[in-house]
Amino acid sequence: MKLLVNHQTIYRYEQPVRRSVQYLRMTPRSWAHQKVLNWQLSVPGKTLEQKDGFGNIWTSLYMDQPHQDLFLLAQGEIEISDRVDAVVDHRLMPEMFMHPTDMTQVDESMRDFTAQYLKSDDRSSLIAFSEALIERMPYTPGSTVVTTTASEAFALGRGVCQDHTHVFLACVRDRGLVARYVSGYLYTPISSHMSSHAWPEVLIQGHWYCFDVSNQIFTPSQHVTVAIGRDYLDAAPARGMRQGGGNESLNALVQVTAN
Repeated sequence: MKLLVNHQTIYRYEQPVRRSVQYLRMTPRSWAHQKVLNWQLSVPGKTLEQKDGFGNIWTSLYMDQPHQDLFLLAQGEIEISDRVDAVVDHRLMPEMFMHPTDMTQVDESMRDFTAQYLKSDDRSSLIAFSEALIERMPYTPGSTVVTTTASEAFALGRGVCQDHTHVFLACVRDRGLVARYVSGYLYTPISSHMSSHAWPEVLIQGHWYCFDVSNQIFTPSQHVTVAIGRDYLDAAPARGMRQGGGNESLNALVQVTAN
């Protein structure tokens, strides 16, 4: 299946920004389950493209002139295979994805929940755990922010894909499993899912398996992988710093359509 992705992000500032730096992970690369047919990242200012410590394509954007808005456009065509159940990726040491981060700390209530629903460490048990987690934390847009931690979202009892991913990672890593955060896009004919996406992957017998808690999808047949990391901060589409500007507003639109 060939997918067309169009991801527009617009930052608007209350006052002129004197200068800014943005770190963008908005460019996918080819994997076992996806082939990048073409991709374009259109941004103003000066750019430098390199790879970060996780192998993600990382674009540094420098704006050294005053500006009061910033428009980012990522678009391209990706071919997705529906015959791949998991991804083989030996580039990084698994130990990088075993330990908690500030955003994926586990607490006792999360441990109790894990012990109740995750009976073993095989794929079928992890799927059952994912099903229990979405019942415990229904998908609720606007209920959290990007800085919400796993324990905060779990206590709240609702969240979005980032929260589901953080809670899942915190719980399974606490059990000694190797698991990583993935950011990218999801193809679905449901128009309400017009946004970038995140999901966890777990290393089982040398293969990375998808556990999309928010959508209860367990193969990457509808997913476009853009970046991986230990948590959101490692794989966020855009993070940055600026001088001036006052308050900012952010509008983002993602369209993923079958070609």
